[in-house]
Amino acid sequence: MSSFSLEKLMDEYDLEIDDIRWYKSFITSQELLSYSENVDDLVQLIWSGKLASRLYNMEEAYAEELQDQINRGVIDETGIREILADAYALKNKRSWNR
Repeated sequence: MSSFSLEKLMDEYDLEIDDIRWYKSFITSQELLSYSENVDDLVQLIWSGKLASRLYNMEEAYAEELQDQINRGVIDETGIREILADAYALKNKRSWNR
């Protein structure tokens, strides 16, 4: 079992679950923008309900996935800190956060 937890690191970075939602929204928006060359695939993603399924509780699911990866030793503390640093940077770019 790992000696660190996502929750403790999120506290250290002053991040809340809403900040993880913003981070995942940013990542998802970048992915969706990449469909500009293949609109049919984007339409299929939306039409099939796969996008809606991915968006439902995405922040909680992502946090659980990260904690599971920590517990299994798939990702180390450095990897988690890189993700949280990115999330923190995005949090500070939000216009209503200033």
